This record gives sequence, C-alpha cells and structure tokens, in this order.
Amino acid sequence: MSYLRFDKTLMINLEESLPREILRTNKSGAYHCTTIVDCNTRKYHGLLVIPVPNLDDENHVLLSSLDETVIQHGAEFNLGLHKYQGNHFSPNGHKYIREFDCEHVPATTYRVGGVILRKEKIFVHHENRILIRYTLVDAHSATTLRFRPF
Repeated sequence: MSYLRFDKTLMINLEESLPREILRTNKSGAYHCTTIVDCNTRKYHGLLVIPVPNLDDENHVLLSSLDETVIQHGAEFNLGLHKYQGNHFSPNGHKYIREFDCEHVPATTYRVGGVILRKEKIFVHHENRILIRYTLVDAHSATTLRFRPF
C-alpha cells in the first residue's frame, strides 16, 4: 500500500492537485520538480533542472516538460497540462489521469478510451539524467504515442 496515492477525483480538481508538488534530487544538485499533474506553475519547476557551474551559479531548466499524445483511430489525445497567463490551462490532459502513486517512483496512470498508459519517472542519483518509462497496460486497438519536448 502506497503512502502517497491520489485518485482521479483529486487529480482532475486543479484546486486540489496543483498545490501538491513532487521534488526529486540527485547528489550533483540537479532536480526534477513539478506538480503531481505535471503542470509547471513556478519558475523553478522542470523535468530536468541542473546547475551549470561553468556558466554561473544558477540552476537551469534543460527540459521543462514532455508532452505526450495518445493517437488512436486517427484521434489525438494530449496528456499535457500547461498553465498560461490569467490562470488559463491547456490542453487539459489531467482529465485523463486515473491515479498518481509514489510508492517507490512517481507514477501516473492515464486512461484514454480503451488505452491505459502508465508513466514512471526515475531520477538518476549520480548523473544529470531523468529516465521516463511508459508502459502500455492495455489497448484495444493500434495505439501510437507521440512525445514533444516543451
């Protein structure tokens, strides 16, 4: 049983899910920090943020986020969520989240029609690297995943 698990009801309610953040760090000062719905709401949020000592003493966001799109029968379902000026959110991918679990590694389960997709983020402790594993748990027809850095 996970000590940190949230279901669909909390995840689709942005007033509840946006204030909840996850932070993973490594020994070199790099980190991964965002909300549990993968929506960056602060300037220091990012999928991969590292110090660059040769440049300055600041941390730099190398990868802000990764937008995933599930494509099935020609229809596209964007799993991303971004906050824009004036509290506007798009593309509202949080509505596909069924569960967030942080038993050992942060994992988000999405359901889009007949597709169940699980995403796990593993932050490497001795390197400036984040590993993201996608598991297609179930799909009733041919399914394509598209990834775009954001």
